[in-house]
Amino acid sequence: MNTIVTSREAILKACCSLVMEQGLKALNIRAVAQKCGISIGAVYHYFPSKEALISSAVQEIWRLLFHMGNETPASGSFPEYVGRLFETVQEGMALYPHFFTLHSLAFSETEKEEARDVMARSFVQVKAGMLSVLCEDSRVTPKAFSEAFPREDFVEFVFESLLSLLMTQSGSCSVLTEVIHRVIY
Repeated sequence: MNTIVTSREAILKACCSLVMEQGLKALNIRAVAQKCGISIGAVYHYFPSKEALISSAVQEIWRLLFHMGNETPASGSFPEYVGRLFETVQEGMALYPHFFTLHSLAFSETEKEEARDVMARSFVQVKAGMLSVLCEDSRVTPKAFSEAFPREDFVEFVFESLLSLLMTQSGSCSVLTEVIHRVIY
């Protein structure tokens, strides 16, 4: 076995690879050490427990799912951004089958709250990106938002709708993007 110290990022990359190949159930300290060609102790240097390793791996996969090749469209169009985000997550779901709907099962009952926190932290970043694109979309009508209907609430609605479409494995988000068009332009 190679005892060369590796990085946290390399370990997380190996975790993602294991999840891709075998699912979350295959993720454990021994399997990750073997995948990296390092000792079990080297994994424990970066992750004090199996739960910490799984939590970090889940957070990394959420990040990858929502950011794989995800760039702001040249036009700065919010509906186009939402459409691309939908496609990006679909591509990621193909790489990580069942992760989207079953990730919380990798955690014990006492760790379910941590799983929700990991997911929530990942989603906060995605929603912040969506809000930024919405604010920069020059085509949005000035009367689209108000104190009673703030941009942040609209982004939350769009994000929850997007998640619902992904969870039900919808093949398209065209109705959602059409609703967005009708509301903001």
